[in-house]
This record gives sequence, C-alpha cells and structure tokens, in this order.
Amino acid sequence: MNHGNDHCTLPDGGGADSGLARIRLYDQREAAAEELLRPVHAWISGHVARPHPDLGRRGAVCPFVPLSQRLGLIRYALAEPPVRDEAGLVAAVAALKAHWLAMEPHSGQHTIDKTIVLVLPGVAAATVVRVHDRLKPEFVAEGMMLGEFFPGHPGPGLHNPDFRPLHSDTPLLVARSMVGNDLPFLAEQRYPPARRAGFVESFLRHQPGASPVARQRARAELERARDELGHPPPA
Repeated sequence: MNHGNDHCTLPDGGGADSGLARIRLYDQREAAAEELLRPVHAWISGHVARPHPDLGRRGAVCPFVPLSQRLGLIRYALAEPPVRDEAGLVAAVAALKAHWLAMEPHSGQHTIDKTIVLVLPGVAAATVVRVHDRLKPEFVAEGMMLGEFFPGHPGPGLHNPDFRPLHSDTPLLVARSMVGNDLPFLAEQRYPPARRAGFVESFLRHQPGASPVARQRARAELERARDELGHPPPA
C-alpha cells in the first residue's frame, strides 16, 4: 500500500474485495479536505497528538500519534454505505480489521505506528459500545486493539482519573497494534474472568518484548483470572 496516498480503489468482484469495500480509506491530506472527516482530523492533530495539562504525564495524549502522523501511517475511514444499525457497524468493523491487516508495514518497528480511524457520524454511542464489546476479542486474538471513542465517554485516564481521554465529539472505532502498555486495558475488572484470561494470554503471546515488569504483571493477572474461573494454570 502506498503510504503517500492510498484512497482505496477496490475491484467490484465478490468475496474479500466486497467486504473490504464496506469502508473507504483516506490519507491525512484527503481527510483534512473531506467534510465528515475534517473535524476528527483536526481533533487528532490538535488534541490527541499534543500534551494536555490534565493528562497527568508528559507527552502527547497518545504518545504514538505524532510519529504515526510523520510517517504517514494514519488512515481515516468512512463506512459505505453509512452505518445505520448494529449489523452495518459489525460489517464495517470487519472491513476495518481486514484493511489494517493488509496495510503496510506488515513487520518491523513501525507496525505499531499504523492506525485506522473509522469515523461514525450519527451512530449512537450505545451501538458503538455493543459492537466494540462484541468484536474486541477478535482483534486482541491477532495482536491488535480496537479502541472506542464517543461523546461523554466515561473512561478515566491512566494517570489522572479525572481526565477523559476517550471522549470525542464524533463516535469512532480505532484499529491499531497492541503495545506493551496495553495491559491495563486488557485486564480491566469490568471484564468477566474468562475474557480477561483470554486477553492476557494474547498479550503474553503477542508482546514477548514487553518489559519484565509488564510481563510479570500479566502473569499475575492471568493467574488471578484463572483462580476466579477455578482453572489451575497449565503444568
């Protein structure tokens, strides 16, 4: 995939191509010119990629975004046709995952910098939450993360519980690579123990280079989840 300009033109045949065509990708320049994408592009550039006084740590709100922008590895996406219901969003997210997996680079240090932001104007937050909860395990199993953003998202910041990093004026679902500091998002107590165990197992499998502290914490979280399930660790 060309990183300079990959506004997608896909064949009209059936099978995988028709699924991929469920969303249309835009590079940063195109997103800045597209009416439905322009506000999200401006929010990511002016807020997510910059420090914030309430963040509770130094650096950008998302520390990976500035480099992703410089490398041209952020894509924006719109569903075609626009999402009208939960089934339509499920289909769009399946295409989102397929596009991310097909997007270059497929290996190397900059794999963690590629991101696709699916912009969902007019979609209810409750629909975004249901689909995110339903499909996140499929992403995590492949070493990916599926992020949810919507107006008034109550999720607190890791370093300041009064900061709301997941609030956005437009609902979004974001596909990106799993990274070593994702463990807190995978071991949240709001998830039932079986889901937590699966998420942490995927973390240990896909993040062999995570810090020793993170891997030790992950093993402890996995043991805790298995204890809740009444399943002893494998011999």
